[in-house]
Amino acid sequence: MTRGSPEDRYFPIEIPILTISPGKKLSIFYLEVLRDRPGILAEVTEEFSSRGMNIVHSLAHVEEGKGLIIIVAERPDGVNIEELKGHLGSIEGIGSVEYEESHIEGLLIPYHLFPFLRGTVRLVALNAKAITSLSEELSKILGSSASGAILFRIGYEMGKGFVIGHLKIAERVGIKDPFEILRHISVPLYASSGYGIASLEEAGGVFSLRIRENFEAVDRKSKEPSCYMTKGMWKGGLERIFNRSISIEEVKCKARGDEYCEFKIEIPRG
Repeated sequence: MTRGSPEDRYFPIEIPILTISPGKKLSIFYLEVLRDRPGILAEVTEEFSSRGMNIVHSLAHVEEGKGLIIIVAERPDGVNIEELKGHLGSIEGIGSVEYEESHIEGLLIPYHLFPFLRGTVRLVALNAKAITSLSEELSKILGSSASGAILFRIGYEMGKGFVIGHLKIAERVGIKDPFEILRHISVPLYASSGYGIASLEEAGGVFSLRIRENFEAVDRKSKEPSCYMTKGMWKGGLERIFNRSISIEEVKCKARGDEYCEFKIEIPRG
């Protein structure tokens, strides 16, 4: 957790796509929620705790009264999984109950968690180090100028694609002002997607976008600002949100030794 004032606290999150618990037998349960109600999650977890099953991962998502609860738990010897499944299925509001057991003791990689979604938009989890390695290798092969142009273009098209989802979210919650979409959807989603901790300030019509722990700059060294993909992502996304050309320049970069990455953005009003 990053400590500081309440608004500056961030909590690392690990989604239950991989569980490593050496020496433990593991199971994952998928509980269909047909009718959400207060206390339903407490009743579910009580079924596990009453059997001495330690929950190591949990995830619940409910929308408009329906959804899914996922529980990953250590399975002590003597626990009757079919009996537990029956009790879980009898809880008011719970529909079908499915489960998987680990094939290798201490390791559980769920097979059925697919696709990975945010709303209706499919996501793909990428290793940040892999992106950094790609950038460095492109620079070695093509030189910094050519590789930077390629990464910028990749980021630009990615940004346009990301914002499709942002605009759908805005429509669902009734946000129409492009500046409000930027502030309340695009900037927060940058952090919750794992790219970096972004903040936005405006002075005299020029926006300052600061990004701490930016995925493209962490563990890298550069003599100049070099977050080409990040720059492209924001330019592509902003141009789709505002439906006009915008200018963006990276003026600080953590890879260069600055405390954070910073971009100056000019968005013509109209």
